[in-house]
Amino acid sequence: MVIKNVNEEKLREFKAEAIRRGLTLSEAIDQAMDLWLNRVRDNDERQENNKVFNKLKDEILSKYKDKYVIIAQGKFIGAYDSIDQVEEVLKKLNVKHAIVFNPSKDIKSEGEWLGGSLLQ
Repeated sequence: MVIKNVNEEKLREFKAEAIRRGLTLSEAIDQAMDLWLNRVRDNDERQENNKVFNKLKDEILSKYKDKYVIIAQGKFIGAYDSIDQVEEVLKKLNVKHAIVFNPSKDIKSEGEWLGGSLLQ
């Protein structure tokens, strides 16, 4: 494979860092691609969750006043009575991004936990 128009200074720095970490250039490039793809996918998931939340916000405010609502994987997951139930569901889903919203507690802003920060 040939890649053209690569910034030479960045490439030298990238190669040097790979060597410092004991990686071949191809291993370092493979890791960099994985990181980039995961970041893009995470951002896509976040955007999908936000779209669903915005679409359902009025319904959530009226139907689930004292519940914790979970939106993850680009869909409404459910409404739960306690944060412990939310924790169980999120552990099973194993998602990197979810919106957890309780209208009675989060009137002015949505509750959002990223990548297990709720679970720690």
